[in-house]
Parts: sequence; structure tokens; C-alpha cells
Amino acid sequence: MNVNEVIKYPILTEKSEVARSAQNIYTFAVDKRCNKIEIRKAVEFIFDVKVLKVNIVNYDKKPTKLGRFQGFKNAVKKALVYLTKESKIILFADEAKEAEKEAKALAKEAKAKEVKEPTEAELKAAAKIQKAAQEKEQKTEKATPKNDEMKSDSLTKVATKKQSTKKVTSTKKEETK
Repeated sequence: MNVNEVIKYPILTEKSEVARSAQNIYTFAVDKRCNKIEIRKAVEFIFDVKVLKVNIVNYDKKPTKLGRFQGFKNAVKKALVYLTKESKIILFADEAKEAEKEAKALAKEAKAKEVKEPTEAELKAAAKIQKAAQEKEQKTEKATPKNDEMKSDSLTKVATKKQSTKKVTSTKKEETK
């Protein structure tokens, strides 16, 4: 049987949604003529996932009434497909968008973690920058006096101010006498 003919559609009920979110189990309506092996191959091929096991449930046709008309609901063969924890089937467009965002985020994290080795041009540029910074430091050291020199200069200035104020006060005292 052709792989595209095996799975008809996914069965999306409350019970199947709970199983899908909690235990990674998906329910599909499948062709009545297929077996577990064909279902496993079809799911692995179509959704690109790893299947652990497949359970099959056959439902017979059921009589129904709609107003004054009587008939039957179709017979269905359901397949419960158990996937590995890493595998996930995307059934809705919203899930596909979320999966793309997660993949992009993971790719960005991987790029950020990647240590990029510098090229020769980058190494040469870094060496030039370091050399220029060292030359600048040497020029500033020559142009400005060192801290010790600045301290001694400031002390001499203070001492000369005190001496000049003493002279001024002593001359004023002499004048007043």
C-alpha cells in the first residue's frame, strides 16, 4: 500500500489531546487494509519522527438517525502511535510557528556560544591599537609631572605662602608699635 494512503486524518478529541500533550501519543484514522508495520513506516516517513509502538482499534459502523432518515456512521480503524520523548508531530500552524521560533532561539544560542577565532587582519589591527595606546601613555607620562613631583611642588607652594603671610603680619606688628 502507498505511504500516502495509509493515514487518512488525525483524530483530535479531548481525550486524544490530553494523551498527546502528556504522553506523546497521537491518534490517527487509518485505512482499514493496513497493519501496524505499514502505519509505523508511514508515520516515520511523513512526519520524520521515531515511533516506539503502534496500537490499533477497529470500530464497526454504527446505526444513526437524523430526523426521519436512518443510516450508519462509517467504520473506522484508529491507530494510537507512541513516539519517543524527543519526537514531536506538528499538526497545527500555530505549533509550526512556535517550533520555528524555538529553532531560531536555539540557533542564536549556539552562535553566541561559538568562539570565533580572529583572522590575521584582526590580529594586526589589535596589535596596532595596543602599540598606539602604549605610545600615548608614554607621551602623557613625559608631559605631566609624576605624583611625587606634584606633591613636592604643592608643599613648597604652601610653605612659601605661610612664610609670606608671616612676613606680612610681622611687618604689620612692627608698624603698629
